[in-house]
Amino acid sequence: MVDITRDRIISAAQGILKTRGAEALTMETAAELAGVSRKTVYNYFQNRFELIDAAVARWMRHVLDGVEGIAADNSLPFIDKLNAIVDRGFQDLREGGRIFGRPHRELLDPNELELRNSLQNSLENLIKSIVNSAAGEGYIREEFSPHQITWIIINIITGITVLEQVEDQSFSKAELLQDSLKAVVLGVLSPAGLAAMRDSPLLAGMPAARTMPNDEVKLLRTKGAPHYGS
Repeated sequence: MVDITRDRIISAAQGILKTRGAEALTMETAAELAGVSRKTVYNYFQNRFELIDAAVARWMRHVLDGVEGIAADNSLPFIDKLNAIVDRGFQDLREGGRIFGRPHRELLDPNELELRNSLQNSLENLIKSIVNSAAGEGYIREEFSPHQITWIIINIITGITVLEQVEDQSFSKAELLQDSLKAVVLGVLSPAGLAAMRDSPLLAGMPAARTMPNDEVKLLRTKGAPHYGS
């Protein structure tokens, strides 16, 4: 059964994290925004760190559920599916505002650790599926292992989520993540992959000289483009 009061507290915490950052989220500010007493917040969460973790985990689950739903749609061609995933993912990241900037704790309670492991597994499976599909289409250069690329991308995403002091820069974490993924993708795509993804929002701003007509893409894919198994 859904606990409406707990949901209100977590939603309030998410709102504070997105707009004002982790430093502004206290048991008092969450209580005020949720319309409950400070004691009620403590009935659900032992401290602000536990509340922050719960709010971030729910937001991450929301993001992953959205992109996983697109990934599971077998009616979409691969490139259309990938573009839809990128659009949805970066839209969620932009709307997430400062939710990434949370305090780091070395010790996690068992429930929080289990939830983080579940989110990590979901992220790993999603990226693995996308990379293996791209490799199967011949979009990845043959010298790169899909397994290794999967973990490079995971490392980038998880690393940026805990990066500090980005708020002082002229770019956001979402923008930094997009540019980091763009750099990796441009480095591992085959000519057919570059051409197929020329209109992808992930590669926005890519020089036109790196694209080719669709008939040349088809020719590349039928003349021995490398294919990888899952």
